[in-house]
Amino acid sequence: METVFLIDGCRSPIGRGHPEKGLYHNLRADELSVQVLEALIKRTKLDPEQIDDFYLGCVGQHLEQGKNLARLILLLAGLPKTIPGATVNRLCSSSLSALQMAADSICSGTNQQMLVGGVEHLGHVPMTAALDYHPGLFKGYDFQWSNMGLTAEKLSEDYEIDRAMQDRFTMASNQRYFDAKATGFFAREMVPLTLDDGQTVTEDQEPRLSTMESLAGLRTVFKEDGTITAANSSGISDGACMAWVGNESAVQQYGNAPLAEIGLTVNVGLDPETMGLGPVFAIRKLLDKTGLSLEDIDLLEINEAFAVQVLACQQELDIDSEKLNIHGGAVALGHPLGMSGLRIAVTLAHSMVERKSKYGIAALCVGHGQGVAMLLKRDID
Repeated sequence: METVFLIDGCRSPIGRGHPEKGLYHNLRADELSVQVLEALIKRTKLDPEQIDDFYLGCVGQHLEQGKNLARLILLLAGLPKTIPGATVNRLCSSSLSALQMAADSICSGTNQQMLVGGVEHLGHVPMTAALDYHPGLFKGYDFQWSNMGLTAEKLSEDYEIDRAMQDRFTMASNQRYFDAKATGFFAREMVPLTLDDGQTVTEDQEPRLSTMESLAGLRTVFKEDGTITAANSSGISDGACMAWVGNESAVQQYGNAPLAEIGLTVNVGLDPETMGLGPVFAIRKLLDKTGLSLEDIDLLEINEAFAVQVLACQQELDIDSEKLNIHGGAVALGHPLGMSGLRIAVTLAHSMVERKSKYGIAALCVGHGQGVAMLLKRDID
């Protein structure tokens, strides 16, 4: 069994998923991905001729994101035609699943070096595009659980997490983002992109500082008497993330200090009405399988699909706030679906380097009732 390393990873600035107001309204998903991939290759000096495969997470696999986008990105980038590519879909954890698949392939000895990516352009390929659920899926349930906002409202009721608690979390997520930005943290992971008009994008579009008063004035989105607003939910966003993974030989060959070792990943299923609790069951299963305790874990990144969802997970697991999403999360940044899984793993790895952490967990809730958690490790002795 080979040890697998996340050698490096980087991401684009995240833009609003709007066909007119988004950063990338005139930049396609494949063009966005190519720029991030080229930046990764340039900064690591990896040799594309030695890449065995490329796995890419993407949820909306149609229109400009269709027809096996992974392979098309490789061709558009002008990389060796000998590199194959496969596009992965596990909804919000698509690119973390792509990372897991790559790690498993290297661990087994099948491959030695791989590229992993994640992209979503919700401004061009909306979540509802080409969507047709079978009506029988929702029989026996209290509501149509494909509406993620209604699952969040259920958590608000079940865990008695009121609007004010969610809005305070929203303020904290944005404040942590801006604190990290002030220290230069995001320079570790974010690469500039060039738009079609020649402008260079260097900053995320969505984060903003608010007051409790301004947040309280927003209308609820999913229920008239509910608690979920546009602010305490993750934004509809566009972005791409890329990473290079390899075995010990790859690390020694290039002399690059890897960000982290990739440990165990677990995936779980649960009631789709409470899909937001997916990280709870995934993290518990991960800890059980590894023999670790939550006290052993230095940092956690739980994707902020909704403020209430992370708060419910934090309540169930009794997670110290000082360990959780220390640089802010998707409530501040936005949530490009196919990008987010890899994005939080890359952010976690860079955070572990920054904090000299030994163990970290990246976890996401996943639509239709799933959860995923991945362990990252660093030798800090």
